[in-house]
Amino acid sequence: MRYEVLIIGCGEIGTSLIDGWLNKSSKFYKKTSRINVLEQNIKRKNYLKKKYKKKVDFVETNKINKSKKKFKYVFLTFKPKDLNSSLNLYRNLFDKNTIFYSVLAGKTLSEIKTFFPINKNIIRLMLNTPISVNKGTIIFYSLKKISDKDFFLLNLIGKVYRLKKEVFFDLITAIVGSGPAYFYYLLESMEKIAINQGLNKSFSKEILKDTYIGTAKIIENTKKNFTDLKKDVASKGGTTEAAINCLKRNHFQELIYNSIKDSIKKAKTLSSKKVR
Repeated sequence: MRYEVLIIGCGEIGTSLIDGWLNKSSKFYKKTSRINVLEQNIKRKNYLKKKYKKKVDFVETNKINKSKKKFKYVFLTFKPKDLNSSLNLYRNLFDKNTIFYSVLAGKTLSEIKTFFPINKNIIRLMLNTPISVNKGTIIFYSLKKISDKDFFLLNLIGKVYRLKKEVFFDLITAIVGSGPAYFYYLLESMEKIAINQGLNKSFSKEILKDTYIGTAKIIENTKKNFTDLKKDVASKGGTTEAAINCLKRNHFQELIYNSIKDSIKKAKTLSSKKVR
């Protein structure tokens, strides 16, 4: 039997999920029959309808009470602040066999379970946007042992890791979930410097992109640790060493540490907000 997938709140993570699954459509549709989206923002819904055309179905909120369809796989990808009693409006779409995958930063399993008390299969996830190109990093935590067959949707879009203690989830959010943005910001900063020094904008973007992709390939294909890889480039007395030493003098690692600490603090703030 092929089940249907429902995404509730389809922002960037939601579209990344869809893109990743459609990239692997032959495998995806062997076990599932349809991707469904429940998106209340009209502007966003119209954008998604144009982007995916007939590849995705949309659940209309005014028809939920009359729906007889029960979804097997449900991804909660809306904003954490929207984890509230309004979810009761969607209860007709679920049953006790529904598996929930939550990507709500800062929201613990116990908080999520408050809204789905009859469901035993609730999985907390942290993943990142490279799932859109099937290269995502996916961390999960669950109180119940989950069958391998319930992970095929995740295995299609990246590498899956189990977290043994939920207490580390805020750290995982800061490193894995936010991680791509740190790299983008570094590249953005280097691009601005290149342009300010006189290089053409499109040329600057291309050489930075190629540098990053090549570096990622080395990381993917080596057993060396990051420290040794850095030393391979920063030869003694050279230009790269001068740049690294400048970063050290300006407390680069401390800056990264504080940025991750602030991200963790934000996640804890989201978690401390009472569900209602």
